Amino acid sequence: MAGGRRKKQHFSRIHAFTCGKASFRGDHSLIGAPGFSRVVYCNDPECFEASLLNYGGNYVRSTKYTLATFFPKSLFEQFRRVANFYFLICAILSFTPLSPYSSISNVLPLVVVIGATMGKEAVEDWKRKK
Repeated sequence: MAGGRRKKQHFSRIHAFTCGKASFRGDHSLIGAPGFSRVVYCNDPECFEASLLNYGGNYVRSTKYTLATFFPKSLFEQFRRVANFYFLICAILSFTPLSPYSSISNVLPLVVVIGATMGKEAVEDWKRKK
């Protein structure tokens, strides 16, 4: 082996692969430059930087409905089911003179089934909220 001893590389001094130089010099003015991490303020709403960035809250709502959106969302969910949509079309057609059945015989079962299902969903959502 010609040559000599090779200089041993100390990986503990390498930070963010900056050509083998230690990048932390104790001066905090270099924060934000390559090789440095971000400063994150967790759970500190009084921090100046956190107030400037206007982060959203951590509120989690586990309910599906609110008081204002229960009726429209629930009706939408009910008529996504093919059977309910089919019986809605039959109920609409029962108001025409071509229908052999009375309109009440088609509308009443549909209203009862949809009303019972909406009531069940309201109770489940109320229990989920509690």
